[in-house]
Amino acid sequence: MKAQDIMQRDVITATPDMSLAQGRRLMQDKGIRHLPIVSGTQVVGMVTDRDIREAAPSAATTLSKGEVNYQMANVPLRTCMTRNVITVQPDVDAAQIAQLLIEHRFGCVPVVEDRRLLGMITEIDCLRALVTSTPHGEVRIQDVMRSSVLTATPENLLTAVVQQMRERRVRHVPVVTEGKKLVGILTDRDIRQAAASDEQHMAQYDLSYLLQKMAVESIMTAHVHTVSGAATLAEAGQLMLHHKVGCLPVVRDEDILEGIITVTDILRAYVRQHETVGQVS
Repeated sequence: MKAQDIMQRDVITATPDMSLAQGRRLMQDKGIRHLPIVSGTQVVGMVTDRDIREAAPSAATTLSKGEVNYQMANVPLRTCMTRNVITVQPDVDAAQIAQLLIEHRFGCVPVVEDRRLLGMITEIDCLRALVTSTPHGEVRIQDVMRSSVLTATPENLLTAVVQQMRERRVRHVPVVTEGKKLVGILTDRDIRQAAASDEQHMAQYDLSYLLQKMAVESIMTAHVHTVSGAATLAEAGQLMLHHKVGCLPVVRDEDILEGIITVTDILRAYVRQHETVGQVS
């Protein structure tokens, strides 16, 4: 399958002059983490929710809340956007796109022709394409899962866990008891939703203060979709697509955590399969 077959054509975009506050609000309203920055129909940059968080005043700022809001409303996205955006052409193969996302640790890639934005492909789009078009074989989750997993307990303070997530660049943290029984999962989406404010803008130090006061159990997702190590790659991929999740904790009897598998892990396994099939043929 090619990029043009799997890309999302209705893409939410922003302009370089849109403010940080507007960009943040647009991402929150649309439930997205990536904003292509366009001038006319041409892609000139990319902004992620992380870019905006890092561009916002730090938690140690001496600015008042009003001053922070003013700054967020007047600093344009061009100041934090990635300018040299990696893109793909419409005829690029889905496995090649998956490899690109893995190598560069991207969550998405724009599809362009003559710099004109045609669509967007996310990790989930690649997963959907590869699950339906790649010979699955008998690859088991236990063979590709991550056994070394960052975990948290329900009582842990969010501020400490979020710091670890940033340092290790992970978006999903299983929440377990002392006996490693899975009781929930904390995701970057949970954190963003906890930080949501009825006000038009939320100062960065507001988020920092919120995290310092809250425990993991107060915002974690308690109903967790899981998979066993004996499940196949295809089964795990279908579960992710059906439940619209980016990872699955791997558990054994009585929900004891054994590991975790993410969309990226499954894409990596599919890319390896694709390369093996190509070598054989």
